[in-house]
Amino acid sequence: MKKCSILLSLFCLLLTFNSCGEVSRNKPIAKNGVIDLSNWDFLRDGNINLDGEWEFYWKETLSGIQIEKELGKEPKFIYQVVPSNWKGVDWFGETLGGFGYATYKLKVKFPENSPTLAFHNLDLSSAYRLYINGKLVIEQGSFGINPNYYEPSYKSVLVDLEPVSGETEIVYEISNYHYSKGGFWESMELGERRKLYDKVNRSYQITSFLAGSIFLWALYHLGLFFMRRQDKASLFIALFSLLIVMRLLTIGERNILDIIPFLPMDALIRIEFATIYIATIVFAYFYRLVFPNTVGKNTMYVLYILITPFLGSLFLPVSIFTAQIHYFQIFLILVCVRITIAIIMAYRSDTVGAGLSLIGFSFVFGTVVHDILYQNNVINTMNITPFGFLGFILFQGYILSYGFTRAYLSIEKLKESLEISNKELNILKDGLEDIVVERTKELEISKSNIERLNEFAKTLNTSLELDSILIKAFDYLKEEVFCDSMILLLVDEEKNKLHYHKSVVSQNSNLDLENKFRGLSFPLDVSAGLFYHVYKRNRPFRFAKVWESRLNESNQKFIQLIGKHPGMIIPLSSQGKVIAMLAIFSEQKGSSFSKAQLQLVENTAENIATAVTNSILVEEMNREKFIADNARLQMENAKNEVVKLNEFTKKINSESSLSQIIDEMFDYILKSFEIEATLIQLIDPKKKELYTYKTTIPTYATKEQLLFAKSFRVPLNERGGIIYKTYLRKKALFVPRPPKRYESELDEQIFTKLSLSSFIAVPLVVQNEVIGIAYFTSYQKPMDVDREVLRRISGFCDQIAGAIQNSLLLQLTEEERKKSEKAKAEIQKMNEFAKTINSQNNLENILAEIFGFIRKNYKIENCVLYFLDKEFKELRYLNHSGFDLLNDENVNFFKSLRFPLKEDSGFVYKCYQRKKHFYMKHVPKSLPFAIDKQITEKSGMKGFLISPLVNNDEVVAMAMYGINDETIHLSSDEVNSIVGVSEHIASAINNHFLLKKIEEEKQRSDSLLLNILPKNVAEELQKKGRVNPVEFENVTLLMTSFPGFSQITGQLTPEELIAGLDLYFTRFDEIIKTKGMEKLRMTGDMYLAAGGLPVGNFTHAVDACLAALQIKNEVNRLMEDFKDIPFRPNGITIAIHSGPVVAGVIGKSKFNYDVWGKTVTQTQAIRRGGVGVSINISQETMEKVKRLFHIDNQRMINTYEGEQFPIYELLSLKTDLADHSGILPNEKFERLYTQQKRGAKILIK
Repeated sequence: MKKCSILLSLFCLLLTFNSCGEVSRNKPIAKNGVIDLSNWDFLRDGNINLDGEWEFYWKETLSGIQIEKELGKEPKFIYQVVPSNWKGVDWFGETLGGFGYATYKLKVKFPENSPTLAFHNLDLSSAYRLYINGKLVIEQGSFGINPNYYEPSYKSVLVDLEPVSGETEIVYEISNYHYSKGGFWESMELGERRKLYDKVNRSYQITSFLAGSIFLWALYHLGLFFMRRQDKASLFIALFSLLIVMRLLTIGERNILDIIPFLPMDALIRIEFATIYIATIVFAYFYRLVFPNTVGKNTMYVLYILITPFLGSLFLPVSIFTAQIHYFQIFLILVCVRITIAIIMAYRSDTVGAGLSLIGFSFVFGTVVHDILYQNNVINTMNITPFGFLGFILFQGYILSYGFTRAYLSIEKLKESLEISNKELNILKDGLEDIVVERTKELEISKSNIERLNEFAKTLNTSLELDSILIKAFDYLKEEVFCDSMILLLVDEEKNKLHYHKSVVSQNSNLDLENKFRGLSFPLDVSAGLFYHVYKRNRPFRFAKVWESRLNESNQKFIQLIGKHPGMIIPLSSQGKVIAMLAIFSEQKGSSFSKAQLQLVENTAENIATAVTNSILVEEMNREKFIADNARLQMENAKNEVVKLNEFTKKINSESSLSQIIDEMFDYILKSFEIEATLIQLIDPKKKELYTYKTTIPTYATKEQLLFAKSFRVPLNERGGIIYKTYLRKKALFVPRPPKRYESELDEQIFTKLSLSSFIAVPLVVQNEVIGIAYFTSYQKPMDVDREVLRRISGFCDQIAGAIQNSLLLQLTEEERKKSEKAKAEIQKMNEFAKTINSQNNLENILAEIFGFIRKNYKIENCVLYFLDKEFKELRYLNHSGFDLLNDENVNFFKSLRFPLKEDSGFVYKCYQRKKHFYMKHVPKSLPFAIDKQITEKSGMKGFLISPLVNNDEVVAMAMYGINDETIHLSSDEVNSIVGVSEHIASAINNHFLLKKIEEEKQRSDSLLLNILPKNVAEELQKKGRVNPVEFENVTLLMTSFPGFSQITGQLTPEELIAGLDLYFTRFDEIIKTKGMEKLRMTGDMYLAAGGLPVGNFTHAVDACLAALQIKNEVNRLMEDFKDIPFRPNGITIAIHSGPVVAGVIGKSKFNYDVWGKTVTQTQAIRRGGVGVSINISQETMEKVKRLFHIDNQRMINTYEGEQFPIYELLSLKTDLADHSGILPNEKFERLYTQQKRGAKILIK
């Protein structure tokens, strides 16, 4: 093992040098995208890796970077350490993934007059282009910024460089859409051409050497397997070696591409990963075959389960299964750790070859850890796992040679051992006859001893008494071992003691020994001394001398009784347990028991133990038989009692009356147990106390005792004393005598008032719940009750408890049935009442029905209702019934009565506030509130009920029911029923007010709608929910405005402006309405109305002209009458035009009835073209009204479309058709107007 340790230390040291050798040389590295090689001599210093910080441009190409610089932009970049990959790199807050493309850039300062250089690259991930000073040098795969134009390549390159010197720019464009991580993951090696080529060639040679060596090793082991098929370890190490050869060709320089140049990149990567996955499990199974005791089946099952996902992932895209390599590396290390533990365990168990195997595997474990660190860019060296496997193979060869050598040596030793055995066999053959003669004599002696022992065993088996067995055993042993006394001690395991049973002595011994040992016992512990030692070990103990000073107290006592004689203590065992002990002593001087005698006694002890066991079993059987006979007698007595109890149970179960059941119970108790008095208390669950249901007290008991027994109650709390404790414990209680100190006042009352000397309290329990307690006592003499009697009484009470419970349930069921029928009738009555009042719409009729219902069902004549006025926060009179005997003054008092919502309103406010009824059965002489006193005095009520009428948890009214008859008292059910009626009253009153409110809101809504829309339009909107637009062929529009309105508004406050417009437009509304026209809208100072819609007529043009004359006159009048208001217009301009329009309603929430069309815009043009204070009408309107009105001053205006449009000024009605003002029409006008209204044309000359 010392050599193994030295070799293992040497391997670790070499591994350390391999990992750190490059670091010891002071090679330049790139800093901030620049590496200075100006002082590097490639011929002297050798090759160099261009590692360090390169400029990293994400999703940029060299041409893109150059374009941005030409445009004056500075492209974004970071410094990225090479070799590494870009997955997980923080790119200005963005964490990069494995896919994408990037540009790596490095400035190299070469020395002057550099030799011819070349560079060497292993694979990069996973397609790239190399530029030197902007010139493309090589492209591996197809670099692409899009996956569709991309092709990966994992082949290493060795390329000569053109002569370089000074500062040179090296740029790599790398793209990856194939592998799970992309980037510059292998170093770019730069060196003098010849040296670099030599190094790469050496690498090829080493790979070839390793692959060839391992392949030959695989062939060797395959040969061993075919020669010896049971050696499966050779097969698996051969398979493992072949997998390693395959992997060796797919990594590093990837030599397999030289053998199979057309191999796809996907297949290359899958072979690379598959070889290491399969090799791992094959290698583990190899060690399972080599060390089956330390690498178990369960370990392999776990490895199979863990490797399965990795093998399955090989069928997925490369980008997916390559992303799992970190998890596999963890798994690989765990496998190596498990194998290491297995080898160490095998070494500790002295398994052949374990130490050498541990050293060989250390090469594998160390190189695997090294390469994992290298592949994760933790260290920058090279893959050395193949060297580790080569070292492992060398040690396996050594182990194999060592095994062959051991096998040869074993054969030599077996040959020598066989020769020695042959010599011994010849010697044994010569002395065999003498041995046979001696053995024959010994067998005869043994046969004689066995015959005597069998006779002794037969003698013992004929006796079943323990004392007889002991005497026969003593007689036998006295002849065989010459003993003088024998003492039997029995083991009592229940009491854990060893007690004396009997002793037998010879005639020469102390005959009084029996009396000395009687009652002697020892505890089965250390204090028993030698006896405990024999009992614990179950082995005999022989002693020739007695050293009293060495004995403990128990043994000294025993020796003092028996004397200091040699003896032995023999354990008697049955079925492996010590059941007794024999102490045998000899009183002969200078004698002691020999080992042969001890062996004889020990053999005899087995028969004695069997006889003792049988005797003990017979005694126990007799004792059990005696107990069984007594139990049988008790069972017969119990059976008779059970039969009698069952007869009683059948009898009480046939009864349904609780009183009859308890009478039967009392009778049974008095006859069966001679008990004079019995009392049953049941639980009142509402009051939580026990009350007396029935009792039997002797005739000589006093009336006070009978009254107390019937009336006393036991609270179910601490005041209940011993009865309450009995209730909690659910167990029977027997009090044999009055206690000296009572626990509660109730206990003292029970004993003193009933003059009890003793009593029994038994809880009646059904399904673990106490339903009552039964009490039993005797007055003339104290009760003599033992446990059996108490048990029988308790059992009897348990039997009848169910019957009592059932009877109680039947009573409760009957009571609930009656209540249910009564409630059903009440509900039916209330439903009929509800149907009646719900069929009424008028509140008066509803209240009349309600008052009649109350009068009929509850004999209450007087009832007053007060509703809640939320606005004034008081209760006001609504209606009443009764009061027929009251005078008008008192009736008017109730009608005018108000209840403000405050404390002074007495019981009414209290009920309102609490939302609960209040019933006063008798009105007292003094009442706390003055209002309540007035009510009772005015009404003459002897009792009253106040009930809040609640609807949706809100009091809507209060009902006051007066009772004038002193003999009428309402029960709680009647009060609850009246309260239920009050809910119907509340609903009726609430519905009445809601309907009234709905009607008012409907009228208000209709009125508002009519103010906005014409009546027939509003009706159509209400019916259909919409209004269809209508085209009118001929209507007349009237439009007003105030000249200089803009200047006027600038001088007024908003309040003054609104007040002025309201004054004038209100008068306009009145005039328009009288003329049968429709107001359409108001905007600013514009007022628009129309005639001839929504219902057509023949007078719309005349109506508009009349309205215009009156509006003009009204403006003048208002200016004269309201000189003090700030809004003072300079008159009014009115435009009138007739023609076709389209009318309709727009809007959803705010409706607007309006008109559209050319007529509207032309009317606006007339208004705009008006001059001063005037009424301007169009030619269309003029043609319709010229026979009735004075029209003058024709002039032309421009419409909004730029057309010429004639307008005229309306002056007044014609002289013969109006009064002197020319505004108000006379009777002649009215006749003509009526004719035109009917459709006649007006003809005036």
